[in-house]
Amino acid sequence: MTLPNETVLTGAPHPGTELQVLQSAGGYYLGFLDRDGAPYSRETDYMGYSDAEVMYEMVRHVRLNDIDAVPV
Repeated sequence: MTLPNETVLTGAPHPGTELQVLQSAGGYYLGFLDRDGAPYSRETDYMGYSDAEVMYEMVRHVRLNDIDAVPV
């Protein structure tokens, strides 16, 4: 688990898992689970499910385009 207000995007160690849409009592958010499946970080504010899905697809699209742009 990260420190309060710390995210992987702001420098917390990467847990070695994929970013995904997660849910807690506060709502849906993008975040990481640790390797044991426990919540590790919340990378976004809470939002509705459809907004979280749209944001996830946007992030995924940007990451795939960045990977494709790297010369081999």
